[in-house]
Amino acid sequence: IEIVPRQECKTIQVPRTESVPEQKCDQVPEQKCETKYKEKCHTEYEKECETKYEKECSTTYEEECETVNEQVCDTVTETKTDYVTATECNLVTEEQCHDVP
Repeated sequence: IEIVPRQECKTIQVPRTESVPEQKCDQVPEQKCETKYKEKCHTEYEKECETKYEKECSTTYEEECETVNEQVCDTVTETKTDYVTATECNLVTEEQCHDVP
């Protein structure tokens, strides 16, 4: 009896995991306001024996608002797993019998 080593191989599926950083962005509406100053003037005419011209002014304040979209981004790391084919081999021994003449 002779013990003979032999390599036995088989194909297996092995999980492969990889982390992929990805940037995700959203448009976020935001209201922006600013105060506008307007000066309004008009001329007043007054007659009292002589004509006087007076300029009367008033300043008005108006707040003007508009909605603008602002881009907000975050980096998100996603872990992806897929399966790849690999070959796995083991050394096995077997007994062989020979006919003795």
